[in-house]
Amino acid sequence: MLGLSVRAGSATLISDVSLSVDAGTWCTVIGPNGAGKTTLVETVAGLRRSSHGTVTLSGESVSAMNERQRALRVAVVPQHPTIPFGMSVHDYVSLGRTAYHGLLRAPSAADRRCVGDVLERLSLTEFAARDVATLSGGERQRMVLARALAQATTVMVLDEPITGLDLRHQIAILELLQNEVRECGLTVLATLHDLTLAGQFADRLVLLDQGRLVLDGPSGEVVRSRELAECYGMELRVIDVDGADVVIPVRH
Repeated sequence: MLGLSVRAGSATLISDVSLSVDAGTWCTVIGPNGAGKTTLVETVAGLRRSSHGTVTLSGESVSAMNERQRALRVAVVPQHPTIPFGMSVHDYVSLGRTAYHGLLRAPSAADRRCVGDVLERLSLTEFAARDVATLSGGERQRMVLARALAQATTVMVLDEPITGLDLRHQIAILELLQNEVRECGLTVLATLHDLTLAGQFADRLVLLDQGRLVLDGPSGEVVRSRELAECYGMELRVIDVDGADVVIPVRH
């Protein structure tokens, strides 16, 4: 993206943000509430139009793509996904293949194989016939991620994908995504509130504050930066635990 700005009425949500994410890497956007994280990733995914600037995927403008073209290139995991009750887990995950066969044609054998493979990778095979309404929060989050993976795109955009999950399920989701990046070359752009987990899983962190890009660099450098504490308005201490940075807020 180059010179990206987003306005809503008289308010500027994103101001002149330029960012390039290398293929096969994980970039996480961090920043305090109201920094513009969700606006940024929604604009990258084509869910929101920019007021100025462009977003491109492999040189092609996202705003010029129709819905099907975008779905073939970028998968989206929103912070609050809409779950249609009365649908089985298998059918929900199969929605990720709609861009390939359309709404009026039945899924092909390749589509069915893809869905079956994704269900197995996310340990959801035993839930395939279950109504989505019967799933726990962690199971539902895996299902939403499975639908995105079923799209078989090279880019995935996730907005707070571990919100509301217990620690075990948070780590499971993040490790699964990390494996997709390392083994399948998936490109991930995500937002996370947890600075420790953001630093441990992302290759690179982008710090936003009040809609502006403050810092962009390797995770270890950003979590230990002066700018991070300034943006959050508090003292932060970073300690090394078995080679991993842990960010601790300091109370006075």
